[in-house]
Amino acid sequence: MPSRTRQDACPLPPRPLRQELLAIIGAAPAPVRQAICELMRSVKAGLDAAGKRPTFVDARAKVFDWRSLLPMLTDMRAKLDPLIAARLRRRGKAKQALAHMEQQFATLRRSHEDLSLTVQIIYALINVGGEFQTPEEVLEQSAEVLIELLEADLFVCRLRDASGEWINVAANTSHGTSTPILVRAMEESIPGHPVMQAVAGKKWSYVLSNNLMSSERGGESYDCVAYQEGYRSRLAFILRGHDTKPFGLIMLYSRSVDFFSHYDHSFLSDCSRIVSLTVGSRLEVGRDALAKAAGGMAHVGNNALSVIKNCLELVKEDMEAVVHTGTRQALRDIGTGFDLMREMELIGCALGGAERLRGAIANLLSAVDNPRIMHYIRGEEVLDLDPNTCPGPLE
Repeated sequence: MPSRTRQDACPLPPRPLRQELLAIIGAAPAPVRQAICELMRSVKAGLDAAGKRPTFVDARAKVFDWRSLLPMLTDMRAKLDPLIAARLRRRGKAKQALAHMEQQFATLRRSHEDLSLTVQIIYALINVGGEFQTPEEVLEQSAEVLIELLEADLFVCRLRDASGEWINVAANTSHGTSTPILVRAMEESIPGHPVMQAVAGKKWSYVLSNNLMSSERGGESYDCVAYQEGYRSRLAFILRGHDTKPFGLIMLYSRSVDFFSHYDHSFLSDCSRIVSLTVGSRLEVGRDALAKAAGGMAHVGNNALSVIKNCLELVKEDMEAVVHTGTRQALRDIGTGFDLMREMELIGCALGGAERLRGAIANLLSAVDNPRIMHYIRGEEVLDLDPNTCPGPLE
């Protein structure tokens, strides 16, 4: 005789699963009920963590009471653990990959910003000095470009003079406010100063100082003028020629602490080399143009002056000889046609003009290294070569 199933034995329709489950849980002892509820919450959380949706089936053939329900829930929770662990591992790897991508993006963005700023600096420095200017003016205009693009508060420019001393040639603030009272021969001329140590070392192109207090207090300053005025950080660009010999300094100051530290080392090195190249090239071009002009002027002008001077001196000597040796009647005859003394004065004036031109040629030769500008002659800036206003080099 075939076996009868439980459904055949009970012709009444089964109760809903929710009611049977509540009845099973209600029949369990209180500690077991609490454990079943906690397991059900854990299974629900595990399904959510594993990203799975539960599939409800009729499990009444296996679960009759709380004694069979409790191990079934425990087995479900145990099967969810590997899925959750695998999902957590994948999530951890994804977070690491995302962090790496964010780091790469930040690096690329920083590189792009530095490159854009470098291009702006190059473009601005190339446009500095559209006409001939003195080294002091070229250096000052280059510093104005840097203080604007690097957002500093103060710049100080220095050039090396003939004796090797570093002389303060320009200083200004970003907003035109008063500048600190900086002495002409500044403190960085002291050999032990960090800037001078970097200048002495050929491999350094810039110096970053974040402590401008006195050396007695562990700082990198001696007279503390900038620190007393409220400046807290300094960036000094060392301008070097092709032979790595330093010829100038552009020092930027900021009132913010560690302000220049957010710039990358490679960016600051490139910026220093760009400034050295543009400023140095412009100075060399101006010096070379002056040298060629001075050489050509000296060659042609001195030859012409020699001929003029010799001819005028011969004429003057002949006329003086006539004056001293001629008879009174002969002088009267000569004086009938022209004023002899006036002619001698004119010849002397011509000789004086030739001598003045010789002084101008000498001043042009000296202007190669020390140009002096006479401002706005007919709307243009020209060299002041007049020996009366610009004394020439010592003989």
